[in-house]
Order: sequence, then C-alpha cells, then structure tokens
Amino acid sequence: MKLLWSVALLGMALCLGSQAAFNLPGVPAVFTSDDRLISVVSATVAEEISREFVKYMRSGVESERLKELGSELRGSHSKKAIFTESLVDLSSVDQYFVCTICRSTINVFVRTFTDGELSGPNREAESKKLMLGLCDYFSVTTPEVCSGLFDLNWPILDFIFNETAANSQSFCGMLPIPICQVQQEEFNLTLTIEGDLPTESNSDLPARSPQDHLVLHLTDIHYDPEYKAGGNAVCDEPMCCRSDLAQSSPSSSAAGYWSDYRDCDTPKHLILSAFNHIKDNHKIEWIYHTGDVPPHNVWSTTRQGNIDMLTEIDGLLTEYFPETPVYSCLGNHEPHPANVFGNEEIPDSLRVDWLYEHVWKLWSKWLPAEAEDTVRRGGYYTTSPSAGHRIIALNSMDCYLYNWWLFYNGSLIQEQLQWFHDTLLAAEQAAEKVHILSHIPSGDGDCWSSWADEYNRLLNRFSGIITGIFSGHTHKDEMNLHYTDEGLAVAINWNGGSLTSYVNKNPNYRLYLLSPPTKHVVDHLTYTFNLTAANLQPEQQPEWYLEYEFTKEFTEDTSPAGIDKLLVAMAEKPELLRKFWRYKFTSADPKLSQGCDNACLSKTLCRIATSNYQKRTRCRELQAILEKSLENEEGEEDNDDGGAPGLKALSLASLLGLLVASTFLA
Repeated sequence: MKLLWSVALLGMALCLGSQAAFNLPGVPAVFTSDDRLISVVSATVAEEISREFVKYMRSGVESERLKELGSELRGSHSKKAIFTESLVDLSSVDQYFVCTICRSTINVFVRTFTDGELSGPNREAESKKLMLGLCDYFSVTTPEVCSGLFDLNWPILDFIFNETAANSQSFCGMLPIPICQVQQEEFNLTLTIEGDLPTESNSDLPARSPQDHLVLHLTDIHYDPEYKAGGNAVCDEPMCCRSDLAQSSPSSSAAGYWSDYRDCDTPKHLILSAFNHIKDNHKIEWIYHTGDVPPHNVWSTTRQGNIDMLTEIDGLLTEYFPETPVYSCLGNHEPHPANVFGNEEIPDSLRVDWLYEHVWKLWSKWLPAEAEDTVRRGGYYTTSPSAGHRIIALNSMDCYLYNWWLFYNGSLIQEQLQWFHDTLLAAEQAAEKVHILSHIPSGDGDCWSSWADEYNRLLNRFSGIITGIFSGHTHKDEMNLHYTDEGLAVAINWNGGSLTSYVNKNPNYRLYLLSPPTKHVVDHLTYTFNLTAANLQPEQQPEWYLEYEFTKEFTEDTSPAGIDKLLVAMAEKPELLRKFWRYKFTSADPKLSQGCDNACLSKTLCRIATSNYQKRTRCRELQAILEKSLENEEGEEDNDDGGAPGLKALSLASLLGLLVASTFLA
C-alpha cells in the first residue's frame, strides 16, 4: 500500500504520455510524450510537497506522505552535480529533482507569503528557517552552502517576491530543463532592426599570411586565493580544495599541487605558470579576457574579496604583458552575490554600481574616455583599437537565467540590445569589421531564449561585418555556429575553454590567428598540460604543450559556411566528432576514462549547431545524419564480432513503465 499513490500517478502519467494529441495547460506543445508525463509527475509531486511541508512547518508534525516524498527524493540526486554541472548536462534524474524542488520551494514561499506568515518583522528569519528546512529535509546540499546562498540572495528575492506575481511556473519554467519549461509570453521581446538580412551562408575567408595577428584568449581563470595543495579535494560543498585533509581521509583525497580535477579552482602558482609560458613562447598583439576571475564559492563570496581578486589578476596581466592591450568583459562570477546584475530601475542598495566603477578603473587604460558611460551604466562598451576594427564587449548577464532580476522585469535587457544594434549599425556605416566579446554563448542552456532570439537576429543582420565572437563560461574548448531561421550559417562563436580545471578538465588557453585586413579568425591553437602528470611532479613546472591546431585537425575553412560543412563531415564520420569531443575536454584523464557514447556524440554535435537552446532545427538535421552513421558503424562492428546486438538505452518513461508493471506484478 505504501507505493499505491506513486503507482497510480505514474500509471496515469504513462497513459497520458502515450496519447500523442494530449496537451497540458502551460506545457509547450513541442514536448515529447516522455517530457509531458514526467512534467505531470513533477508538477503534482511539487504541489504535494509544498502543501505537506507547509503543514509540517506550522505544526511540527511530519505526515506519512511527507516522509515518503522525502525518502524518495532525498536519495534520488547526485548532490554535487546539480551545482557543478550545467543544468542541460545533468542526468534525467537530477533534472527531475531540480525541477521538482524548484517548484516545491517557490510554491512553499508563495503559500506562506499569501497567508501572511512571511509579511511581519521576522520575515527574513522565518524565510531562512523555511529555506534551510527544505534544504535539509531533501538533502539538497550542506547547511553551510544553503545558509550562505540564502544570506547573499534573500534581499533580492525578497524584493522580487513582494513586487511581482511570482509563482513556480514563471520562476522554474525558465530553467533549461524540458520538463520544467512553460510559455513565457509576457517576456517576448522584439527589437526594431534596420537593414536587410543575408540571403546566403557567410563564406568570407581571407587567405593566411605571415602578417596574421596573434591574439590570446583567456577566460574563466577562477582564481582561488585560498587553494590548499594537499587539502581536501573530496568535500560535500560544490567547490573543494580549501580545507585541511582529515587524518582519517585517504591520501587519494588530497588536492593536487597544480589544481585538481575534482571540483577545485585555480591556485595562484598555476596562473603564474600559464602567464610565464605565454610570455616566453608567444608574441601576442592583444588579449581577449572573457570573464570569471573569482572562484566558485558562490555561497561565501564578499564584495571586497571579488574586488581584490579582480585587481590582483589585472595587476598580473599588466606585470607579464605591460605593453599588450587587454580587452575584457564581465562574467557571472564578478558580482556579489554571484550572477546577479540589474540596472537603474532596481533599488540602489541592490545594484552593482560598485562593480562597474571598479572594472572601469581597471579597464580604462585600454579604452577611450567615451566608453566610461556604458561601462559604469551596465558593464559593456565599444572601442576601435585600429582603423577598420571595432570591438564590442557585452554584459551577457542580461541573458543569464540565474540573474534574478530577469524574473522581476525581463524587459530590462532591451536597453543594451538596442545599444548593440545601434553600435553595429554605426560600424557598418563606417565600413568597420567587428569582434564581439560575450561571456555566455547564446546557445548555452543557461542563456534566456528570449534574449538569444534578439541577439541572433542582430548577428544575422550584421553578419557581413562580424568576423569573430569570443566567449567562455562553459569551461569547454568548443564553438557554436549561428544560423538564420532559414538555415543559413552566418557567424561563429569561439569558446576559449578555461584556465580553471573545474570540473574534470585540464587548464588551457587559446591563441587565434587573425587576418590583418578583416580580423577574420583563420586558425586557432589550444595549449594545455596534463594535470595528472603535473601533480606527480609538483616541484617542476607543468609541461604546457600545443594540444591541437584547428586547421590541421579539422578544416582550413573557418568561415561559417566552412564550419557548417565540417559539422556535416562530423555527422558522417563519427571518429572526427570523437576527436572534437576529446579536445573539447582538453584530453582530461577523467573524461577520457569515461568516454563518449552515442548519446554523448549526438549531444556534442547538437551543441555546436545551437545558438538558441530552444531552437534546434540544424541540430536535429545533423543528429539524423549522425544516427545513420553510428548505425552503420555498429553494423560493421556486429559483422566483425559476430555478437548479438546490445541492449538499447531505456527512456525515463520506459523505466517508469517498468516500475509500474513490476509493482503490480509484485
């Protein structure tokens, strides 16, 4: 009898999911049957959790149903991954947990706000008690992390809860988790864009020459001043290597000297090693630095700590490259609390003017005086370092789903996008070629699709003058191809990977060769070192090496049209895609041990062809080609081995069906 309710619900969901024409209120019509049935389960369980948990907090009496729900959810998720991995990369089980707990938490707060329990003078204390209670009851993470996150973010969330009609659909529906997503019509945005759209794919590509510029791309340094070599690399928090290793812990839990694959950021001596290697081996002309200097301790940051780290890294760049211009943009870890940016419409006490003022002091030595206005206003700017070459640095936090101010007023993003349009239009009229710096790639699941829509419309319109887009954030050495709605390839976003090893990667930096007249990217090179080998010899400098040169390993045609052809080649020749995946994770030992199965390959290919997480037309076309190629591979292997075909992976819906069937049979 204990499982009767769950069995009934799952059975109902399976029945509903099997009806192709079935629709749910608020659930996008593009959902698969699997998505729809799991969305039903998640929404229903979340509603029940919120109802039962509020009763528990009021009475202190834990109902049998709450005990069951707690027991089922508490051990169902990986705990670490929901903080260290992008939500789009989580397993289906972890995505279900995140969506359900998000909906439950928002529903609990909405119920208690509506009933007046969180409207008195003790609102903050009562809210914290409620949040920590949920966090502990469902084992979301450690009490220290939950408490720190609450303390840093509550003033902002409290303001938003009181000023908007917040609910679990509007908050959790923006997460890049299919079962959580709902239509967000009130945030639909449309810019007025002047000029004509392209009519063919962008195939512009100058020839290589000895005069090509050499440019360094640094991103996601994530400097940890408290990194402790030999400390604990296996902790319960989202970030480790900061505390002493307990005497009872095995030596294998000790943090490596040069950083560690296990949820750890960058010690200063690693940064100095990278800067020394760059200085001694490359004659770079300028540097693109695409954000994220502070580490991942998002529950315990301080304003002064972030300021100090930004200042220190800027000082090191000046020390090692005194005559080299550095053009930077902001990452999501620069503010305090992390991720949260706003504009003039929010209360002064909650704004990040202090950050804008500080980065202007750091950046101004390489920028024109007229850039001060936009930097101090919103952390973005434009500059023309040479005739015919314009750089536009965006604050991409306008698209970041963990920037809570998007939930307060999504139209806040329009100001910078309009400025972006106007700046591109002026550059076109001046016959300039443009490079764009933006921390978050628009195709990332963490980037709000409404923003990505408008951003991509601008890239489409001005693709004739945009010769390079440079980003970071994902910590992966990768790229994203931008397409028009008609399928034309128009622009490429080049991602520089990360200097941090967080998570399961080798540190890296990237170099670009740029054609002098147009600043097109004609090649790029990634340098890295093997962290396992380096940590075996902590007294020696790491052996930095050229991991790969793009044109030698993949294609000499680095135009958007050329990269689209490369994607077709990857779909037709899975070995080429496997090589890309290996370089994407900088040949890191944990990833190589894990390998990349067919689902992983399909996801890898899709990611390259996606510039808006909600729009995957080209992705699906390429995945269909890849699927046939993989089937042919498997057929050849079966013929070679003479073995029986392996079991196919079961969908979550199939697993739920098996659960229902096995319960009835029992």
